[in-house]
Amino acid sequence: MITLKKLRYFEAASRLRHFGKAAEECAVTQPALSMQILEMEKQLGASLFRRRRDGLELTPEGTEILARARRVLAEMDMLNDYAKGLNGTRGTLKIGVIPTIGPYLLPRLIPALKETHPDFKLTIRETQTARLIEELAQGKVDLVIGAAPLDHPMFDCMELFEDRFLLASPASRPAPENGNGALQAFIASEQLLLLEEGHCLRDQALNHCDKAGVQYGEVYGTSNIATLIQLVAHGLGITLVPELCIQVEMANDAVVLTRFSEPEPYRTVAMAWREASPRADHFRQIGMLARELGPEVRVH
Repeated sequence: MITLKKLRYFEAASRLRHFGKAAEECAVTQPALSMQILEMEKQLGASLFRRRRDGLELTPEGTEILARARRVLAEMDMLNDYAKGLNGTRGTLKIGVIPTIGPYLLPRLIPALKETHPDFKLTIRETQTARLIEELAQGKVDLVIGAAPLDHPMFDCMELFEDRFLLASPASRPAPENGNGALQAFIASEQLLLLEEGHCLRDQALNHCDKAGVQYGEVYGTSNIATLIQLVAHGLGITLVPELCIQVEMANDAVVLTRFSEPEPYRTVAMAWREASPRADHFRQIGMLARELGPEVRVH
């Protein structure tokens, strides 16, 4: 009998291309996971994987079965969502959020949620966008808060607010404020510091520089905004920061913030959930709540 457990093990191994990593994600031993997949192959009468040096590769049969398995798992997740929806605002609410939004929005959103939805048990998952989209599709989280677009055919999305970018420079050599032309030259003359690859904020900042025709050299990366601000404070370069983080990160007189001329660059903070979720109305209420908690401080 092909069980949901086997399908979940198979889906994890297919996505991660490694039995060991799949076993770790599924919280089982590798032999146990491998045995379940072997039984599944025997029941189907087909090999699902080829073993390569660089990881697992699906066979043609495995590719077809994976598509069907994901549909079954998605239907089961929607059934679980429906069961949660029968309890209205009760039960666990699993929110996924990206690292460049979580520390700045959640300290205000969580108290508001506890007040308006006191029967929800909140759990928070923080990781990068690509991973959160996977986990939302798999039903591992209920909501994702990130930077638009949060594209997936199974998702409904709601835009929350615009989060404008500002240029952070050392107080010892602040950026000029007399127009984008001067700013472009200033950025080109300085070391650009951004988050490491994989963070959407890095891609958004580079995209703005490219659109504005700003020349930049080698880009150094860190894992969080707080480190970027400290590097700028010590004169190691400049960076672009979202307005959302200012209250938390900018208690530092060694850093000067400069606005860009209109049209100012920005990211759109958005929320996504599975489109068939029976709790969609509650999620929209949460979105309306989060919409009121955007950047509070305007820097001129």
